[in-house]
Formats: sequence, structure tokens, C-alpha cells
Amino acid sequence: MGHKTLICAVLQQYHFINKSLTWYEAQSFCRLKYTDLATINNMDDENQLINTLDVTSSWIGLYNGQTNRWLWSDGSGVTSFTQWSPGEPNNYGGVEACGQMYDNGLWNDAQCGFAMAYVCYEIQQDGSKKYVVYTQGQTWPNSQDLCRQKHTDLACVHTAQENLAIAAVTNVVWFGLFKDSWYWSDGTKTSFRYWKRGGSYSGKCVSVEGSQQGRWVPADCNQKGTFICEGGLKLKKMVIKMKVQSDVDLTDSTTSSLFLQKPEVDELRGKF
Repeated sequence: MGHKTLICAVLQQYHFINKSLTWYEAQSFCRLKYTDLATINNMDDENQLINTLDVTSSWIGLYNGQTNRWLWSDGSGVTSFTQWSPGEPNNYGGVEACGQMYDNGLWNDAQCGFAMAYVCYEIQQDGSKKYVVYTQGQTWPNSQDLCRQKHTDLACVHTAQENLAIAAVTNVVWFGLFKDSWYWSDGTKTSFRYWKRGGSYSGKCVSVEGSQQGRWVPADCNQKGTFICEGGLKLKKMVIKMKVQSDVDLTDSTTSSLFLQKPEVDELRGKF
């Protein structure tokens, strides 16, 4: 008897908070009331989050942690398998933050604004990956957008076998490797990004632009704005302390009703 594999997406629970707070204040609020500021793991999460937005700029949980890492465009995190060409990555000129693959399967870091061919991937029904090469030159950010529109994302490599499979169908191409120093407030390792294209931004905290189809923009962390929390609403625990004589019948309805009158209550507030 055959079987089918069901792929289920677990969506985040997002809450738009219509208060005007700094990023740090918003983080404290979300940790107190929910779980944390919102983390976006993939395009499914991004599309869900867009539905909670109005047209304002709203804080999410991404902030600049200073330390650069090589990451994967599809959100699968920090690179573990690598296949760098000798002497790479060298960040020549201090401006190389995107990954290209040669036809021999070796990797190089390059300026993201160069136009070149690119390779996308998509997940098949059997769980395997299909790679699709586009030869019309695009910048790395444009390649990422086009792959997400037509397929899953830019091709990402986690094993030597995947690297060989991509090298077999490509010349020199952009693939899903990029470098940045952004981290999530809740510690999630996802490397998914959805930046607004164009412009120059220097902020250390990230807001989502409701008027820009939910694109992300770095902003001053002390700027005040609305924000988005993730997770379920936290409830307060309460402990009721009562003194009861040993000969009292706890099953008696009259006794039970007395318990509900003016109990001594200690609120146990969560520590966050």
C-alpha cells in the first residue's frame, strides 16, 4: 500500500499592538504580555503578518547584532556545509555580501549589485528539490524576489550532493548565500529576510512597512511606533490561600459558597 507525505505549515500567532513605543519598550511589552516581538520565518509567515498590519510602520523582532554570518535566503539559517574557492570569502573592497557559485561548484563572495544568471529551487511533491536556472542577468536582490515569486527561493545548499546537482546545471550564478548581522529578539535562528528595495538606511532595529507590502526597513530603535507581538496571550496565575478547620465538610454547598467570598489572594506575576 502506498502512502502520501503531508507537509503541514505551522503558522505564527501575530498580534498588532496599536501603541506607540520604542523598539526596546515594544520588546518588553511583548515579552510581558505574549512571547516576544514578532519573528518571521518564511513567506508564509510574512503573508500572514501582512494581514495583521495597517499602513503604519510597525516594529518586529529583528535587530542588528554586529557580528556578520553567512546565511541562507530561504530561512534555513547559518551555513554548515561550505564550498568556498581558495582564499574566499575575502570581502574584497569591504562590499561583498552575496554568494555566487562557479561551474565547478566552488563559491565566491561578490557585490550584490552585479547582474548575473541565478538559480532557484522549488520543493517537489515527493520532497525532492528541483533547480531552475535563469540566464538573464539580475542583481542578487532581484534574483531573490524573482525566485520567491516563481518558485520557493534562491537555491540553498546543505550537502555536497546538492552542491554537485546545482553545479551540473549552471555556469556562474547567484545562489541563496548572503551575509548579514541581523538577529531575532526571541533567539530564533531563521535567516529569512524581506527588505524594502532601494534607499539607504542606517537604523539598528527593523520595522515592517504596511504601505510597502510588508517590506522591512532598518530604523532608529528609539523612534516610537506600533508593533507586532507573537505567541499566545499570557494569563496571570493566582493562588488562593484559605484557613479551613479540619472538621469542615468541603463537599457541602454552603461551605463552597463561603470559599468564594473575599478570599485572600496573592498574585504571582511571571518574571520576564
